[in-house]
Amino acid sequence: MKVIIVHQWEDNQKDDAIKLINQVVSLAKEKKLPKGMKLDKVSVSEEAKTAICEWDVDSIDTLMNTAKQFNITWKVTPMIPKVLYEHKLL
Repeated sequence: MKVIIVHQWEDNQKDDAIKLINQVVSLAKEKKLPKGMKLDKVSVSEEAKTAICEWDVDSIDTLMNTAKQFNITWKVTPMIPKVLYEHKLL
């Protein structure tokens, strides 16, 4: 199941948000994420105070329960996207 998580933080939460995102990216690169969780892509705009994480997970509940362990204090919005268009190279 594809899930998008949008992180939005305030100025005083920036350091913690960026630190967590970098930590999750490191876990993904080292293949240390929990079973059933694969991080596909992370996009960050520090100017917009936003990060978008694209996941492939067995369950959105597992993903959100794992996220709760990190004591996130900023706004987190999970979405299960419906792809309307995707350009693919042949």
